[in-house]
Amino acid sequence: METIYGFFFLMAGLLMLPMRRIKVNIALLSLQALFLSIIAFSEGLGSAFEWHSVAIGLLTLLVKVIALPLILLRLVNSLQADQEKDMSAGPIVSMTIGLLIVGLTFGYIVPVLLQDIRVGHDLLGAAVATILFGCFFVVSRRCVLHQVLGIVVMENGLFLSALAITGGMPIMIELGIFFDVLVGVLVMGAIIYKISDSFKSLDIKRLNRLRG
Repeated sequence: METIYGFFFLMAGLLMLPMRRIKVNIALLSLQALFLSIIAFSEGLGSAFEWHSVAIGLLTLLVKVIALPLILLRLVNSLQADQEKDMSAGPIVSMTIGLLIVGLTFGYIVPVLLQDIRVGHDLLGAAVATILFGCFFVVSRRCVLHQVLGIVVMENGLFLSALAITGGMPIMIELGIFFDVLVGVLVMGAIIYKISDSFKSLDIKRLNRLRG
C-alpha cells in the first residue's frame, strides 16, 4: 500500500509543474502532504505499532495539510494574485521536464547512484523525484508565491526520504522541522507583502531594479 501512496504523492508534485493557478497548486500541495501523512500513519499502524510514526503523521496532517494551505490561501486572497501570467518554462515544457525527472530518478539515480540504500518499496524514488520537482519549480517560476510552494515541495521530498530510509528522525528534530517550516512560510509571507507593496507585482524580475 505504501507504494500506491507514494505514487499518488509523486503525481501530486508532477501535476503542480504545469499549473499557472496558485490556488490549484496549493490544493495539490495539500494533497501531497495528505499522502505523506497517510504514509507515516501506515508505517506507524503496521504490523508493529510505532507511536513515533503516528505522531509524525498527525503533525503532518495538522501543519502541512491544514495550517500551511490556509496561510497560503489567505496570502493569495489578500494579494489578489491567483494566476501566474509569465513562466520561464511553459506548461508543456514543464510537464516534459517533470516526466524526464521521473524517468531519470527511477531509471538511473535510485538503481545506480543510490543502489546501496535498501528499502522495501518505491518511496525513495518518489522522494528523490519530488525533491527535483521542487528544485525545478523554484528556478522555473517568476512568481514569489510559487517559489515558496517549490521550497515546501522540496521539504516534502526530503521528509519522505527520511521516512523511506530510516522510518523518520527523532521526534524533537521532527518538531523543530515543522516549526521551522511554519515560521519560514510566515516570514516569507511578510516579505511577499513587502515586495507586492513596493513593486506592485510578485514577478521576481522586478527585483532587478535593486541592482547597482
